[in-house]
Amino acid sequence: MRHDLFAARRPGGRRFAAFAVLALGLVLSAPASAETVLKFGVASVNEGLLPIRIANDQGYLKAEGIGVEFIDFRGGGPAVQAFASGSVDFCICAADHVLRLANRGLDVRIIVGLDEHHSYALIAKADSPYTDFRSLKGKRIGITSPGSLTDNTVRWAIKQAGLEAERDFQIVNTGGGAAMRAALETAQVDAGAVVTTEVADYLSTGKFKIVTDWRPTRYASLVVIGRQRWVDANPAVAKALVKAVAKAAQLIQTDTPATVRSVKLLYPNYSDAQARDVAEAAKERLSKDGSVSPEGFETMQEVVLLSDASLKKVSKADVDLQVKLAQ
Repeated sequence: MRHDLFAARRPGGRRFAAFAVLALGLVLSAPASAETVLKFGVASVNEGLLPIRIANDQGYLKAEGIGVEFIDFRGGGPAVQAFASGSVDFCICAADHVLRLANRGLDVRIIVGLDEHHSYALIAKADSPYTDFRSLKGKRIGITSPGSLTDNTVRWAIKQAGLEAERDFQIVNTGGGAAMRAALETAQVDAGAVVTTEVADYLSTGKFKIVTDWRPTRYASLVVIGRQRWVDANPAVAKALVKAVAKAAQLIQTDTPATVRSVKLLYPNYSDAQARDVAEAAKERLSKDGSVSPEGFETMQEVVLLSDASLKKVSKADVDLQVKLAQ
């Protein structure tokens, strides 16, 4: 002990002792674990994103040691491709893709549910004669991307009308958002699938009308899709992600002003009134706890299987991890 004490007094000893104290301080002040940054591929921007965006905006994810990066894609098809290739950790996409990818043998899983209702309506110009799919026979229908929720739904609706997609229509990949708006305004398409948060803006102009409204339908329209192997390797992070999103889903039900703030971050050009309308609609549309309803999951399968007979039905219990991760 005397040797150690005197060593600190020798030339350079004080500098060494000071350095040792500083190093110890840095170790003690360092976080217990580094933040885990997760990449989310986003198929489209709509109110269904609110639970995960609010979890980020309110710091719920950060409190769980999770950082996020949102990467926008032009529709579900490209977002799923990025997910399947490993370019992103998760896809914020329609649950349709769980069915499709599971049929391809991928270990895809629903991590947490977001939107419990179909998120699109079919829009056409107000002065057009179109009232349903039969009246649109021979015309051009705009979708966001091949293999997306809009593509599946349009093909399902065409079959329900007793028509054939490839024979009786031209299905056009236009993209969503401004690209879909431009395609409708310039008559590149005769009708197009428009996401729920944009429908009111279309109608407010007086230039457009709804031909078919799928939005009231219970449907697993937006979920966070991950892979079983990722969950197995990161069980604590997976549980933390589900916990944070569930907390945000509950906040949407109880704190409209907080929801409005996140809506305006998602849609910077929205007025206060528009943002409040979205926040109020979210209370009814979105999952209240991050779960996916059996009814919505089955409707999704009905739509996808009718639009693509090559696919086989899957069990919700086999592909939905939310219940387990929420425990």
